[in-house]
Amino acid sequence: MLAGVLLASIPASAQSVSIDASKRFQTIDGFGTCLSGAEANQTWWQNLYFEDLAASMVRVDITPTFTAPYNALSYCSPWFGQAAPLSLDNGGNGPDGTRTRQYTGAADYSTAFGGCSAPIAVMGPDIDTNAKLFDFTTAQAVPGLIAQLGTSKASTLGDFKLYASMWSPAPWVKVSSGNKYGGSASPLPPAGVAWPFIWGGNFAGGKLDVSGTPLAQFDDGTGPTSALTQFTRGLAAFLHGFQQTFNVSFHAISIQNELNFEEYYNSATYPLAADYLTALKAARAELDQYPDLASIAIIGPEDLMGGDPYGMWQYGSGATEVDKNLQYLSAIAADSTATSAIGGFNIHGYGADGTTSAGASSQLWNWWANGWQTSPAAGIPANVKGFAATGKKSWMTETSGEKPEWLAASTMGGFPDSGAFSIAVKIHQALTTGQESAWLYWQLTDGSPSSDSDVQTLTDATQLANDGKYVAAKHFFKYIRPGAQRVDAEVSGGSGDAGGDAGGSSLLASAFVNDAAGTLTAVLVNETATPSTVALSLGSPPAGLTSFASYTSSNGSYWQTGTVTVTGVNASVSVPGYGIVTLVGTGMPIDGGVAGADGGGGGSGDGGPGGGGDGAAPLGDGGGVSNGASPAKSSGCGCGVVGERATGNVLAMLLLGALATVMRRRMRPKGR
Repeated sequence: MLAGVLLASIPASAQSVSIDASKRFQTIDGFGTCLSGAEANQTWWQNLYFEDLAASMVRVDITPTFTAPYNALSYCSPWFGQAAPLSLDNGGNGPDGTRTRQYTGAADYSTAFGGCSAPIAVMGPDIDTNAKLFDFTTAQAVPGLIAQLGTSKASTLGDFKLYASMWSPAPWVKVSSGNKYGGSASPLPPAGVAWPFIWGGNFAGGKLDVSGTPLAQFDDGTGPTSALTQFTRGLAAFLHGFQQTFNVSFHAISIQNELNFEEYYNSATYPLAADYLTALKAARAELDQYPDLASIAIIGPEDLMGGDPYGMWQYGSGATEVDKNLQYLSAIAADSTATSAIGGFNIHGYGADGTTSAGASSQLWNWWANGWQTSPAAGIPANVKGFAATGKKSWMTETSGEKPEWLAASTMGGFPDSGAFSIAVKIHQALTTGQESAWLYWQLTDGSPSSDSDVQTLTDATQLANDGKYVAAKHFFKYIRPGAQRVDAEVSGGSGDAGGDAGGSSLLASAFVNDAAGTLTAVLVNETATPSTVALSLGSPPAGLTSFASYTSSNGSYWQTGTVTVTGVNASVSVPGYGIVTLVGTGMPIDGGVAGADGGGGGSGDGGPGGGGDGAAPLGDGGGVSNGASPAKSSGCGCGVVGERATGNVLAMLLLGALATVMRRRMRPKGR
């Protein structure tokens, strides 16, 4: 019998799950979170992340962290603890009253402001010289430590991958986007400040100058270079310098986090797919020049999932056009060089507001994976393909927003769509309908308590492994190891008969086989209050599998352990109402894995992306172990104060932390 399952007074419903390990889908690359703040340098955090949760990936921010004199006085922007007129102390608002330093591009970036002229760190042709312009040993101390620790645990974890997103390129390579900040109370900027600007050392908004026009401000000693050249040289130098400093390797990067998202923290926008493709191709060409960078995959577009067909294709039109997820993919598919440059795809599980957690909708995930043949809404073209048609993998690389209690309802959705339990539903939909090969939450911890008012983390320093959100994620993170392949799991009976992968039953089921370890892992999620007695039928399981270790969680009862006996190819499992059961069975390993996997975005025996031969550094499992870390510059909201921040006062730091919690994301989609 399965231990620890709560039997409610309502009769259990009877459902069946048929697992066919011979029918294979995508290969799993791993699970993890982004890294933020300084808690990761503490032993409890490291044990929680690597030992108990067994996370095998870390996402980091590669917004450049420059050395002095480039970062002096928060890049010549007003802040606390600085001398007037660049002070926000005692109600100060800076020289122009906006609490920012505004500029329009490289030509006026260094214009004197409050007696401070911010220099430009010009990237020359030598990558090692360029790397010396970045601060790694101080600003990257915690990320470097975690990268090294992950490396040491790679064999135990099955793999360890470092994934990085850029929140913003260097400020001087950006130009005006034509947009303005909506305004907030002090110390945030007021309404009407045009992007880009510097706020407290953050490189806020604007768009990359992709024109390719040589500028005198970017004279590298051989003559003027373009902002695009400076961007790609800076990207390469930062990656190279980090790897050299900490003796680790990046597995994949995204050149822009949430590329339609301008905010007061580090951010930038690529409203049109054409601009993104220009940057993508230039970045790939630059990285390919260096042996230590050529294997790093570039993935994208890392946009928000949204909540309707427009969020998958386009907001606005004409001068207000903002391209979205599948339009970027369509543009890449139509450009052979871009197709070669992209190593895979990724998406964030947020609604259009950038705050609300999304990802439990099988329709949205189906569009992302498979596109549509018939137009799903007015003004959207028919016959649009999803990422699966490319033969390359996709990762879900950020989501958050759930409350820590097990069951909770959102104001926009229904019960129980915003509690800890809902995380299991969202992971299930991402891995099954969405065919994602990796799934990453926003943060493990961020120094603040996990509560209804701070819904960005899985847990905190007090609750540790006892936070409901952490527990729900652990049901997938801990025993679905890198290299496992998703296999067919069909559900029948109960309130629906559409199968676990289709999401039409009250019971959701997913299963994963790791041939190298000889394991079969299944995760059962009961979406109703009625307990379910599940009859398991195992097709082609690992040889010698005779029982499952079981781990059961429900409201008020977390991570109860037990054993489920397998008789022949059958077993019986009880799943509590609004409960999760993870089953882990071990049989005989198979050397070399199973080739010829079908379905999904690039499932294959060796984890390769499929459809290869186009020259792109792929998201496959080849290329050795990768490692994780994140810059100290971005914390919580992706914002941080850099430069001479030691002069800031404690009140300012507390205020910034509060702003990071309350105002991390606010998105205003363009009109449709």
